[in-house]
Amino acid sequence: MLQKSGPTTRQFTACAIYTRQSGSSNDDLSSCEIQYRACAAYVQSMRELGWCLVAERFDDDGYSGATLDRPALARLRELVAHRQIGIVVVYRMDRLARNLIRSAGLLEDFRAHDVRLVIVTAPELGDAAGDRLMLNILGSFAEFEREMIASRIAESRARLKARGQRIAGAVPFGYATDLRTKQLVPLQDEAEIVKWMFSQAASGHVPADIAEQANEKGSKTKVKAEGRHTRSFGGNPWTARQILATLRNPVYTGGFRSGTGTRPGCHEPLITREVFDAVGLQLDSRRTRALDAVSYGDIWPLKGLILCAVCDRPMTPHTVRHGHITYCYYRCRSTAGGRKPCRGQVSAGQIEAAVCRKILLPKPVDGRNYIGLREIPEFVEKLSYDHRTKSIKLLLKPQSESSEETQ
Repeated sequence: MLQKSGPTTRQFTACAIYTRQSGSSNDDLSSCEIQYRACAAYVQSMRELGWCLVAERFDDDGYSGATLDRPALARLRELVAHRQIGIVVVYRMDRLARNLIRSAGLLEDFRAHDVRLVIVTAPELGDAAGDRLMLNILGSFAEFEREMIASRIAESRARLKARGQRIAGAVPFGYATDLRTKQLVPLQDEAEIVKWMFSQAASGHVPADIAEQANEKGSKTKVKAEGRHTRSFGGNPWTARQILATLRNPVYTGGFRSGTGTRPGCHEPLITREVFDAVGLQLDSRRTRALDAVSYGDIWPLKGLILCAVCDRPMTPHTVRHGHITYCYYRCRSTAGGRKPCRGQVSAGQIEAAVCRKILLPKPVDGRNYIGLREIPEFVEKLSYDHRTKSIKLLLKPQSESSEETQ
């Protein structure tokens, strides 16, 4: 771009700032906004050399550096290919990519289009042979750091599980977190309400009645903060569905959900296992809904088993609430792996019922000749669902005959 300045002509170079932050990071100091400000200040300091910052921003907030399939990066590469960008500015090399091969590919792409890469934390690196070697070394360190972080997280999770400690997740009603250990500790007022709910359920009261009584007592659901942005939610009247989820939660017996079962915890239980099991039997004895009705959100028998046949990504539990009704779905993880959203989803009740009816029992049990919801993990190794054709493919566990079924 050329701009007249008196009798001479001055040439400007279009600069684009690229920022990225992994969705798993809670470090505000590495947020896209902080990166952008540091890079913008550097570009401003180079204004006398003709650097001109483009208005468009390229922020990939919540995307992993292990893949190049990121929307803002894709847009940036498109402008680079059309030679509309002369300089790409990043805060650190690992913001661009955390994989050596992909880093090298990006650098070659930039060089092929005469685009200069500027790293704010290492501005002395240019396009000389030694500088290229240093950029590749930085790319190697970025990949090494990513693998070390993943390894440490896995080791930390395994260590916490072995000690019976809480890993993550929302704090359940009845508990708070210790500021030092981050483990669960009873919250006296809420704990008393939880004990009351279980005693009512053990006495034969249905969840709807318990919810009505709790609301009459002035009790509200737990107020929670969402992530580092601290947007609060909760503090609403109780519903039957929320009461049921509370009565089905093993955390109140001193344990944690783990896969299809539970693992022991180190926090103080609010009720005994005997009371929990007795309440569970009470709830099971009243289940009269049709098998293909929408299931309660605390029971997800296909969790960890169902994949999207379109993009081969996990389909995870998802709920949508309209008024007092909560609809349950299995939804394709929209941005897993940095890829474009698939948007595939299926009603939880419908697909769970379809899976149950496809697996017949050797002999009828309680008048049914197919498996129940809670028996799905015992029979199914994995399954895939194609939301375009509404078809299901099942892979059964070795003790049963493996088969593929289509709906």
